[in-house]
Amino acid sequence: EGSVNLARHVASLNRKSPYGLSFSRSIDCFYNSVARGKPIDARFSGASAQMVSKALDDAIKRAPKAVMQPDVVSVPSKKPKPTVMVIGGTGFIGRSLTRDLVSRGRDVRVFSRGSNGPFGDIASNVEVFSGSLHSADDLARAMQGIDVVYHLAKSMDDTWEDCLKNDVGVTVKIAQAAIDAGVKRFIYTGTIASYDMSEPSQIIRDDTPFDDDMSDRNLYARSKAACEAALLDLHDKQGLPLVIARPGIVLGKGGPLQHWGIGRWQGAGTVRIWGDGHNKLPFVLIDDVCDGMIRMIDTDDAVGKAFNLVGAPMMTARDYFAAIQSELGARIVVKSGWLPAFFGVDAVKYVLKRHALGRKQAVRASLKDWKSRAHFSAFDISQSQEILGWTPIQDRAEFVKRAIVEADLFGF
Repeated sequence: EGSVNLARHVASLNRKSPYGLSFSRSIDCFYNSVARGKPIDARFSGASAQMVSKALDDAIKRAPKAVMQPDVVSVPSKKPKPTVMVIGGTGFIGRSLTRDLVSRGRDVRVFSRGSNGPFGDIASNVEVFSGSLHSADDLARAMQGIDVVYHLAKSMDDTWEDCLKNDVGVTVKIAQAAIDAGVKRFIYTGTIASYDMSEPSQIIRDDTPFDDDMSDRNLYARSKAACEAALLDLHDKQGLPLVIARPGIVLGKGGPLQHWGIGRWQGAGTVRIWGDGHNKLPFVLIDDVCDGMIRMIDTDDAVGKAFNLVGAPMMTARDYFAAIQSELGARIVVKSGWLPAFFGVDAVKYVLKRHALGRKQAVRASLKDWKSRAHFSAFDISQSQEILGWTPIQDRAEFVKRAIVEADLFGF
């Protein structure tokens, strides 16, 4: 691949890139004018730059006031008395979960590295605790007065050793602090990505086990599975009141347009989906995920179990992007991704990393791992429905409305 790119650039001398040419020719135009003492092309003159800047200022002034409004910040009418703590509360799911908990009458403590969070409008009900998840003292202080802990945080690591330290190790520390504090419920957010979803004939249920050997899976899927195993061990040996939530591909207000659970994005408007994009994906609305996770607080039969929070099979990847174009008028260029080719490139990279560069921790290439990204297997969520009394939305039109039309995918 590198050789092909090199040959292409050498052969074209950068004459096939409109983007590159726009820079090189405008720079040439400017300096040639200066060298020859001729007037500078109006497109690149200072007067033109001022005109563009003024046009932008005028556009901002004429923008609807709603666009100009800063985040709403209210004066707290009372000091929060949190009994629920959300770790990872500033992420997509965490923000929605925190707001949903507050709407149901619970004060929340958000554990964060910073001292502020996106909760200025509900400051009377949300307390931001600034600390480090690596610090036993910070965790102990954060657990004071807390009955329920949601752990949604995930470290971003490049090696398995770092995953064991920063993800699995930290998760165990958090759980141990919860046990010491006498927390009544510990809810961990895993992922359906830990499953082997490479076989279309397979039906995955809440009690379907992960593979015993996950060394050929991507670090995210493997690390999440290892966290679950460590927490279940604490449940069995020390009585950790554990419930595991495994959300599907979560959509809704505040979520990303460029969702990597659907495909590999190539710029802002092009996506190469995992596979051909004709199989139904395990989409789920953020509102349904939060509802299921909140139901885990008071459902005693849920302790010690895991639940796949996946919506009804409604849409393929291609259906999803077609709905974006139909409802919002935005066309995303969708390309099929040939999974064996992804695997082949990954296998070559693994050999080079492992044997040429000596990286002993390189993840072994696996066709199963690449096929799992396409979510070929179907899900049976009957246990989640029965035990939690949880029913995700079933109406496709309503799903499209909340997952796309009202989701602010483009910031508006």
